[in-house]
Amino acid sequence: MERVFEDMWVGQMPYPSTRVPMVDIRDEGERYLIEADLPGMTKENVEIEVDRDALVLKARKERSEEERGEGYIRRERGVSSFHRRITLPDDADLERASARLNNGVLTVTLPKREGGHKRKVNIE
Repeated sequence: MERVFEDMWVGQMPYPSTRVPMVDIRDEGERYLIEADLPGMTKENVEIEVDRDALVLKARKERSEEERGEGYIRRERGVSSFHRRITLPDDADLERASARLNNGVLTVTLPKREGGHKRKVNIE
């Protein structure tokens, strides 16, 4: 029991928290819906990029000046970041992507493109 108490006072974690958010991707007929849990993040912390065939999610949250105050014995929750690249189906229309962040859940909507990039190749 004494050892457990001692371990509680050992130094801080050496690196900020880096995690990969888990996502759900649904095909809803005329669109794809991607949902990612991003607890504690605001839209100012999150960046979304579309790159040819992929959606890239990035975020970084740092401690505010108020949170850096004295009196802490251990700090493990203040800094977090992530980077996630999600390969998308060919028919996802990246130009019409939209996103919203509500209660820590990021929802990205990707309408489907008519016909996608698929085409038949004739054999000569």
